[in-house]
Amino acid sequence: MEPNTLPGRPHETARNDREFDLVLYGASGFIGALTAAYLAEHAPPSLRWALAGRGEEKLERTRAALGLESVPVLTADAEDATALRALAARTRVVATTVGPYLRYGDALVGACADAGTDYADLAGEPEFIDRSYLRHEARAQATGARLVHGCGFDSVPADL
Repeated sequence: MEPNTLPGRPHETARNDREFDLVLYGASGFIGALTAAYLAEHAPPSLRWALAGRGEEKLERTRAALGLESVPVLTADAEDATALRALAARTRVVATTVGPYLRYGDALVGACADAGTDYADLAGEPEFIDRSYLRHEARAQATGARLVHGCGFDSVPADL
């Protein structure tokens, strides 16, 4: 196997050259801030990551409260497809805590699928997850993006 490849996935050299390894979208919300705090404490020093969301002022407050002055802040509204495409193109992975996903999630999933950017959320909304795969799975397979839904507590009630 070639370096930087996975079975059945396109070569990942271009993704490895991106500005960030991880962008945490929704970082100023309740769950997003908890996730940012966890990353601040546990992420390896080599991780290139950023806090993202729609409001720069709230993101700046979250960053200051966690002492993350060296972590960049990126803004993109969940309903601005152009801004979300630009965000997805800058990183290898987007982890999002912005819901309700049925209302705010589709554009980000699409942006990640188009850019070949891996995507993870904590959605517990079966309709969103189904629509997401129907709309974006073929494109994600073509670009090598992995779309992973239900990666957190919010998914537990639906699983039960």
